[in-house]
Amino acid sequence: MALPRDQAPHVLLADVDGVSARVALVERGSLPTAMTTTPCVNQDQLIDLLAAAGSACEGLILGAAIAAPGPCLDGVIQLTHSPMRLEAEVIAERLALHRLHLVNNFTARALAVPLLEPDAMEPIGGGVPHRDAPAAAIGPSAAGLGMSILNPDGFVGWMAAAAEGGHADLAAATDREADVIRVLRGLHGHVSAEHVLSGEGVLDVALAVSTLAGKPERPADLGVLLAAARGGDAQAREVFALVSGWLGAVAGNLVLTAGARSGIYVISATVLSWGEMLDRALVRERFEAKGRMAAYLRDVPFYLVNAPNCGLLGLTTLFN
Repeated sequence: MALPRDQAPHVLLADVDGVSARVALVERGSLPTAMTTTPCVNQDQLIDLLAAAGSACEGLILGAAIAAPGPCLDGVIQLTHSPMRLEAEVIAERLALHRLHLVNNFTARALAVPLLEPDAMEPIGGGVPHRDAPAAAIGPSAAGLGMSILNPDGFVGWMAAAAEGGHADLAAATDREADVIRVLRGLHGHVSAEHVLSGEGVLDVALAVSTLAGKPERPADLGVLLAAARGGDAQAREVFALVSGWLGAVAGNLVLTAGARSGIYVISATVLSWGEMLDRALVRERFEAKGRMAAYLRDVPFYLVNAPNCGLLGLTTLFN
C-alpha cells in the first residue's frame, strides 16, 4: 500500500541569505544532524540544491521549509540587502513538493527556542521562564536586527510571530548616548536600534565616537575594532560599552511591549563574536532600568544563545 503523501517521512530544509544556502534533508520530527553549505545567489540555484539533496532520499518527501531574511508577503520573500527573490509557488511546482513553507529567517530561529538544550544558552541574570507568558527573541546580524515574539499555544506548544522592532527609534539614556545618536542622525536621518546593534551599526558607533573625539575614523571591520578594544583602546572599549547598554535596553523594551516574561533570547553570531567585550553586567542593568517597571523585569530571564544552525532547527517545527 502506498504511503500517503501527508505521512511522507522526509523534509527538506534551507536557510539562505543571498550569498549561500545551508541545506539539510531530515526525517520528519528529527533534528538536523548533517547539512551542506553552498554558494547560492538566486532562486534557480536554490532549487537545484534542494533537488540534489532530495535525490539522496529513498522515500517520499513531504515538503520543504526555507528561511530567508525579509518578510514573507503572499508567498514571496524579497531578500533584504540582496536581489534574490523566492516564490513559494514556483519552488513547489518545480520540485513537485506537497508542502512548502517560506519563513522569515529570524522567525525560524525563534521557533528553535523551545528546542534548545540548557547548555546551548548562557543565562544573563533573571529567574526562570513563566511558561504561560510569551517569550521574545532578538538577533543582531551583520546588516540588520531581527525580532520575533513566541506565544504559548495550548495546542501545539509555541507559535512565532515576526516583528520589525529593529527599526523602532533608538532612545538615549545619557547625554553621551544622545551625542552619539546626534552624529548617527547625520549619517542615517532616522536612527533605529538596528543602526547601532547590527555589525555595520557597531562600526558606525565607532565612527560616531571618533567623530566626537575630533578624529573621524570608521574601522575596516568588526575584527579590527575588537582587536583595538582587547588591546586597551579607550574609544573601542567605549563602543562596546555603548552597544552592550543598548542591547540590554532594546531587549527590555521588547519584553515590555510583548509581555515576554518567559524570557528574552539573543540569537546572534554577531553578538557572540564580541566575546568578552559584551559587558554582561551592563546588559542586565540596562535591561532592568525601566523606572517604575524595573520590578516587572527583574525576574525575567535573559539568555545568550550559542547554538549554531538555529534556523534549520526552527524549521523542523513546521512539520510537527
